[in-house]
Amino acid sequence: MATSANILTLLRHFAGKQASGVVEYGEFMEYLKRYAEHHLDEQPALAAYATDPALPLRTEIGKLAESRQIMLFDTESGTQTIAVMPYFTEQFAERYKELELNPTLPFPSLTDLPKNVPQEIVSRKDAAEQLYKLLDQEEVHDRRLYALSLPNDMPAILLPSSVHATTLIAASLAKIRLVLSKGDYHDFFLKKMTISNPGRELSAKKFFNKFADQPDMGMELLQDSGELFYLWNQLCYFVRQDFEKIKDYSIDDITRLQALTIIEIATNYYKSKAQENDKKTAAFMRLEEQLRKPPYAFTIETILSFTDARGAPLLTSYSEEELKSWIQEKSTQANGSELPELLIFKTADGERYFIFKSKVMPLIVRLCTDARFTVRDTIAKHWDTVLREYQTLPEMKNQAEFEDRVAEELLAQSPILYALLRSSFLPIVAGEHTEETETRMMLYENGNLIPYSELLLLNRNELYANARMLLPFWYTTPFISWIAKLLFGPPKKKNTTKQRSAVEQYHEDEEAKRKQDAAAAEIARNPNVSKKVALRDAARDAEQELVPASSTLDRELESYLSQWNQLLGKESNANLTEDVNVLIRDYVRKTSRSFKTTSLTLDRIKSMAETIVAAPGLQKIKDHDALFMYAQLYIIKLIKNIPM
Repeated sequence: MATSANILTLLRHFAGKQASGVVEYGEFMEYLKRYAEHHLDEQPALAAYATDPALPLRTEIGKLAESRQIMLFDTESGTQTIAVMPYFTEQFAERYKELELNPTLPFPSLTDLPKNVPQEIVSRKDAAEQLYKLLDQEEVHDRRLYALSLPNDMPAILLPSSVHATTLIAASLAKIRLVLSKGDYHDFFLKKMTISNPGRELSAKKFFNKFADQPDMGMELLQDSGELFYLWNQLCYFVRQDFEKIKDYSIDDITRLQALTIIEIATNYYKSKAQENDKKTAAFMRLEEQLRKPPYAFTIETILSFTDARGAPLLTSYSEEELKSWIQEKSTQANGSELPELLIFKTADGERYFIFKSKVMPLIVRLCTDARFTVRDTIAKHWDTVLREYQTLPEMKNQAEFEDRVAEELLAQSPILYALLRSSFLPIVAGEHTEETETRMMLYENGNLIPYSELLLLNRNELYANARMLLPFWYTTPFISWIAKLLFGPPKKKNTTKQRSAVEQYHEDEEAKRKQDAAAAEIARNPNVSKKVALRDAARDAEQELVPASSTLDRELESYLSQWNQLLGKESNANLTEDVNVLIRDYVRKTSRSFKTTSLTLDRIKSMAETIVAAPGLQKIKDHDALFMYAQLYIIKLIKNIPM
């Protein structure tokens, strides 16, 4: 059986032969039967129409009518007829081609439909709504004829779905340009435009002449107006004001007013799009700005949560798909053999991080400084425990075993640093020298990565010697230690189990404190106590967003402190730190009265930190990014320690 599309094609062909978009149902059925008999060998699917076409044709016609590709109606004489929509859409599409050649022709209207065609075949739409839809480049394959309703009781404009909105806009521009190109009108409106823009007469004149004197510049000028959209609105206002003074409109007057309305709709559309693009551009600039700030490495979840200066999510200015496209572009496009601007690496647990190339070395330097103390302290504590049990570990005396232990601790204590040091892009980044990457450190020797122990400035012999020095004398005196081992050492069992790391202990303590606070609030049943507990919880939630799971609040504070406070003198260094801490404490004390448990979010803490960092007394500090992070973390520490 033939499809609806085949029947629609035959209907269009039959309507063309009759030079009418309205055909009688019975005549078409007879034509279909003859056509099926004649082309049966070529198109076997037409067999159903060659004998008795009534039933199969009724089914296909019903489908076409339901999709508004055709319309069935009865004439006054009772004859059932078919209005073939493709015929009318093609006919009015030809009218728009004529309009391109002759702007003086009026727009197609409902009066141009044949009298025997019911106006219900037209889909009525608000002009602005339909034009916005078409200008958003939505593909339209419905073969409908739209009537664009205009304000102020102006006649609707017929627009076939096959004709794009830009064709209608271009025709409208041509009609208004035709008016403005005439001598008297040209001088009159040019004068009004220049008088209405004092101080910007040259821009107004250039805009007017470019539109009025260059026929091919209309659409380009409208789409790329930038800051000149208000000139379009002015021009349309002045022209409309002049034509609305006329009492009895001619067809030409009505056509020009229709054209003005279309141009005004298009101006508003392109203006809104320009504003959206400006907002989107500003949002991506803000995104890049935040990616270039500590902690430098971010997961996609963190990037999705970025906010603008007012605390609104950046995702309200661009879509998630646009963000992914931006990341794709930044992480793939590069000049020649250079690395792309944005790099991606994975930690051992499969978490993906994004970091700008220029921030890789500064982050490695900071993390190495931080990890040196944590890894050293963890190993030292473990060795102390093992030695006190009269045992030893291979790593204490074997350098290869020691390197494995350092790598193991580095993975546990600083997974981001571990992933960066093992990344494929690090050899190239370490060899590049740019103005942004002032922080340098030796990472490779003879093409190989320097051992982790050297990067962290850890000496196995020194660690072992220090661990032995802390033991009581009988541990290090050979004969006495042998006797003590027999008497007090563990029988036939080496207790080499590592202690919990400081990070693990910290997180366990924090969870215990949270539970204690909740229990205290439950027992006290005091609003003030409940508020303080809620503020502490809010600070802990903010801490979880800022402090990596492999670190602690104090470790991060010390890390950022060493970045922004680089005074060499011990006393000067301590004084500067205390001055900044006092400034933060005073500010938190002043604002603490306005704290609400629902408003104390990470965005509020960031806003407070921005205010503190902007203080005149702190402008001499060079690394404001590190100072900003320090201020946030210190605020969190203060709020966490609010006395009950």
